[in-house]
Amino acid sequence: MHEPLRDRPKVYSVAIELTAFCNQKCDYCYNEWREDGGESVGTGDRQTLAARVARLVTALDIDHVTLTGGEPFAHPGVFDVLDVLGAHGVPAQFISNGGVITSAIAERLAPYRPLGVQITLNGPDAALHEAHVGAGHFEKTLRGIGALRLAGVRVVGCIVVTKKNAAKVGEILELWRRLGVEHVSLSRFSPAGYAARHAAQLLPSRRDLITAFEQADAHGADWAALTCTMPVPPCAVETERFQHIRFGSCPIGTSMQEFALGPDGKLRHCTLHRTPIGGVADVLEAGVDLAALIRHTDVTDYRKKKPEFCRGCEHEHTCAGGCGAAAEWVLGDAHAYPDPMVWQHVSADFSKTLAYARREGRTYLETVL
Repeated sequence: MHEPLRDRPKVYSVAIELTAFCNQKCDYCYNEWREDGGESVGTGDRQTLAARVARLVTALDIDHVTLTGGEPFAHPGVFDVLDVLGAHGVPAQFISNGGVITSAIAERLAPYRPLGVQITLNGPDAALHEAHVGAGHFEKTLRGIGALRLAGVRVVGCIVVTKKNAAKVGEILELWRRLGVEHVSLSRFSPAGYAARHAAQLLPSRRDLITAFEQADAHGADWAALTCTMPVPPCAVETERFQHIRFGSCPIGTSMQEFALGPDGKLRHCTLHRTPIGGVADVLEAGVDLAALIRHTDVTDYRKKKPEFCRGCEHEHTCAGGCGAAAEWVLGDAHAYPDPMVWQHVSADFSKTLAYARREGRTYLETVL
């Protein structure tokens, strides 16, 4: 039985991270567990995963969910989750790298009629794409895209715009066009989670983003949709210049928020944030009131705290400083500083720290504070 809708608060979306495992090793990965391969969070078994999802959809009136990871198609319970969602009438979309999707998986997925499977290509060729995700993945991703399209599953393209590939966005869009994909998301790199240590390599400058958006905008009239999902602070880039790209802002604390449920059962502000809302360790814990949790002051007061740098800006209330998660990961506080994409142009000290430090054979971003 479904709980009456009047008793279930409306939620725009929840990103459900099915597993910590991923077959790729992307330098831009925002999963904080990427360094240890997911050992710190684990991956719930099929029964636990299905129970968490059922808990969400019975307690909340969710418009849709995003199934992600890690690599969602690597979890053996992915179709169990789709069955739970289908039983409650909740649509699903996926974020995948495409590399483990076979014809058999695509054909099994098609009857569920997902809203789409978003797959990322970061270069027009293997060399540039694999410079971001690791060797040997370009052709696997192309095969996955082909299998989905052959099975009639909608594919949504994605480009993570970085310092490395900003000048190639036009060529990448041309590749997406050849692959028959007409909806593409330009997800500008944000140094959260594991990606924070690669800010020096990948964090695009204002000039980099303008170059990328100019190329995309030139193609925009011919596309069904071009969006930029990761917030771009309008104090740094005049987004209104680009008429064919739809820009978004950070939705935390608004009716458009997409919460994140981790592989460990923690509910967070979004996939880039690390701290569980209300300190709750697992949504399956006895006594957890999910309706109350999504209204916790961690959520409702989030946008009340803004960087001093942003006070008085005409975009203060909509932008709220850009990506607070990236500010927390790189600068140590989600609200004391604006998005690192902005701060790199403001603080000479910060710019100097965009360099590597080597410890125990691993690469880290130099400490800023």
